[in-house]
Amino acid sequence: MLNNIDRCKLCREPSWLSKGITTAFFIVLLAISTESYSQEFVAAKAPFSVQVNDRTVYHSISFEPVMPEQEVVFTAPKSLASRLSITINQTALTRRQSSFNWRAPAKPGLHTAEISLTPETKKGQIQKMTVQLFVMVPASKVKDGYLNGYRIGNYPVPLRGLAAYKAPKGFIEVNAVHLDTQISPNFTLGRFLSKQTSGYPKYLVLQPTLLTKLEELLQEVNAKGIKTNSFVIMSGYRTPWYNQAIKNVVSSYHVYGGAADIYIDVNPQDGRMDDINKDGKRDRADAAYLYQIANSLFPRPNRPELTGGLGEYGSNSAHGPFIHVDVRGSRARWGHKKQ
Repeated sequence: MLNNIDRCKLCREPSWLSKGITTAFFIVLLAISTESYSQEFVAAKAPFSVQVNDRTVYHSISFEPVMPEQEVVFTAPKSLASRLSITINQTALTRRQSSFNWRAPAKPGLHTAEISLTPETKKGQIQKMTVQLFVMVPASKVKDGYLNGYRIGNYPVPLRGLAAYKAPKGFIEVNAVHLDTQISPNFTLGRFLSKQTSGYPKYLVLQPTLLTKLEELLQEVNAKGIKTNSFVIMSGYRTPWYNQAIKNVVSSYHVYGGAADIYIDVNPQDGRMDDINKDGKRDRADAAYLYQIANSLFPRPNRPELTGGLGEYGSNSAHGPFIHVDVRGSRARWGHKKQ
């Protein structure tokens, strides 16, 4: 069935890994376990309404992958447009009625859009938003499964011909200087890279709606009294090559940049899920609790772009409990057993 085709198999059976990949994988897990997260959380919702290429921006920090020479359109409600200003790389854009247009350059790279809204009165404060624009490398540049020395592999035929499973048109080029780039209020770019071992540049596929979904789930988690400003991203994007190397299902939504395996690790920070249900134990019941929170939150009315898969996983010798979330566009549930 379609709702079960994309189950995430990450780390369920370490025996499927070759010796080289196993070593690299455990190094990655060690690095993840040492990430430091503050217990303070700020929702950082968008202070005003704006769209980027018809996608509504819901948070004060966002990102948008664009193709070389693509026209990017920023649109605001007519009631706000006259008070809006947008600069990209410190160059102001010209407003045309209620929109601002920017032509992406041909060369891949990062460009920062600063969006400001002046107050209606002198006593008001200027409100600001940031959109990180990543001009991608076209997928046509991939040759024999490699992009500039980075192993991508080959994308499968779209699952059942669905648009959500089409191969990406381009890849975000990531160098070491981009790792800490904030792409949402509580997540940075580098945390979503494929776990395969390589030098720079690395390449990434990442859907903005996934970050929106993670931020909204994070807000709900904090509302439930679980104080953390982030999730550990156990697995984000996977190249088709790496996905095959770990023997995951061919059409895993990780290869389309729309999935993340996550858990909460604040107290203690040791690379495993915290006791978030407060039963005095750290076990699969904590993943079940996080699953239940996510399941009750999504899908949301009038937010079909956040519809997707949700899976629950227990522990093995390589990892603790975690859940999988994605934005495939159709509902899928697996792994959870009602108590």
